[in-house]
Amino acid sequence: MGDLSSDVERCLCDCACDAERVQRAKCSCEEGRAREAKRVLLTERQRLLDEMHSRQRGIDAIDHMLHRVSCECAPRRTQADGAQEKDAGACAEEDTGCSGEGEVSARG
Repeated sequence: MGDLSSDVERCLCDCACDAERVQRAKCSCEEGRAREAKRVLLTERQRLLDEMHSRQRGIDAIDHMLHRVSCECAPRRTQADGAQEKDAGACAEEDTGCSGEGEVSARG
């Protein structure tokens, strides 16, 4: 671990913080203004959290679409007697996808 101002600078740079804020936090540390340095760090922390939540909403939306595609694009199946077809909106027990090729599953 190096000196505090260098560590703060490195941390903020690693988090893609803009250069002006990095410099402000670094100078605040060097000048003993802990409150200002903390303010910059907390602001960047909130920015990263907001970004993470936004990305999570995008991932959730894609997962939902993957599920719908698997359910609604799945080939219709017939029951044992061959008389009734599966409802278009109902989902099969397994993730079947739209076709056998290039199938995408959200499962790991």
